[in-house]
Amino acid sequence: MRDPDFIIIGAGITGLTAAVTLKRAGKSVVILETAPNAGGKIGTERVDGYLLESGPNSIRVENQATLDLIESMGLRDRMLDASAASKQRYILKNGKWVKVPGGPLEAIATPLFSFGGKLRILVEPFIAKSSAVDESAESFVTRRLGSEVFNYAADPFITGIYAGDPAKLSMRHSFPSMWDAEQQHGSLIRGMLRKKKTSPPKMKSRIISFPNGLSELIDGLRDELEDAIRLHDGAIHIEKLNDHYGVSSSAGYFRSAQIILALPSYNVAKMIAPIAPAMSDVLDVIDYPPVAVVYLGYRNDQFTKPPEGFGGLIPSSEKRKILGVIFSSSNFEGRAPKDHLLLTVLMGGARNREVSEWSDDRIVSTGIAEVQDLFRPKGTPQFQHTKVWKRAIPQYNVGYSSVLEEIERTEAANPGLHFLGNYRGGISMGSCIRNATELAKRLV
Repeated sequence: MRDPDFIIIGAGITGLTAAVTLKRAGKSVVILETAPNAGGKIGTERVDGYLLESGPNSIRVENQATLDLIESMGLRDRMLDASAASKQRYILKNGKWVKVPGGPLEAIATPLFSFGGKLRILVEPFIAKSSAVDESAESFVTRRLGSEVFNYAADPFITGIYAGDPAKLSMRHSFPSMWDAEQQHGSLIRGMLRKKKTSPPKMKSRIISFPNGLSELIDGLRDELEDAIRLHDGAIHIEKLNDHYGVSSSAGYFRSAQIILALPSYNVAKMIAPIAPAMSDVLDVIDYPPVAVVYLGYRNDQFTKPPEGFGGLIPSSEKRKILGVIFSSSNFEGRAPKDHLLLTVLMGGARNREVSEWSDDRIVSTGIAEVQDLFRPKGTPQFQHTKVWKRAIPQYNVGYSSVLEEIERTEAANPGLHFLGNYRGGISMGSCIRNATELAKRLV
């Protein structure tokens, strides 16, 4: 067997996308993956008639690379758009669910903010721009929009995306469009208005899944790559040899001038320590808080009014034991048996790191108790299941520029070595697909 043009380590959505893009360009690829299945944290299973997503519950299609990938897999006709009801989102305030405003008129009337809090929003264009090179999300939002907007809008949504700590997350790197709006226009409101007027039309974003869940996309990528994927054969050792790299794995020894590391940063850190010890140290300290997922199935008639909408997020000021609840069967059809519904409860994150040490029984009972208190179902759930990620989502905390700079320095010093993953350039599936596609196209 001749040496492959590319060795890719990691068969999550990032590695699979890069591999398919390279293969379609005529390059030979070997993908090494230690897990028994491709997809990384993306996985779907059906249990007792319920469809359970182990990681992301949907994809936001908001860039052309994501749409192109889906279409190229022959999956466009299988795309399921999120239901109309999913446009309704809720925030818990004083123990009650409050609908997130869907427009200016609803924003005026919303009970999420007091009259004074709403006036504070209008003052935003007159707040001076900060000269700081980085700032936490909590500091940024509070400074520009006030504490109420932070407590009952920014805090729950930031936690819902990153499961992190807004007092540590970098606004510059976690929410770059908002950071840039202030830097370029001195105001979030002015920045958004000017961007709307001057930016070329963007593709309309869609939140989608597939009838059999997100694994349909993973399965399509895996099938196209065929025996290029070596499951259970993860990289054991990487060495730099003149103008190429050698990778020792349980499948044998592979050599290539190009290697793409598409793994979580903590796994990459161990592998590259002999080649780039400074880079290894930087990657090893990136924080990944744990997340526990509890799936609860109920009969519709157990609720006076079954939950409808995308779901509800919970501000840290509410002092609950969970981060939020996704109304999974309200978003997409086929997620629960007939006359039943599925709720996906999220807990842990930076708020409650000890959840990773809890027993499954404690995790499930906590989820049930919180749902009981917040939604008042009659009786116990008909179905329960859990999944725990001890390391879930990478945190772009204040000072993350130093991480990105070290990545660039290491790549410059080691031609042919490439770092790719959700710790760089965005954590969403869409960002991972875009970044992988762009890198692969640059390399062919």
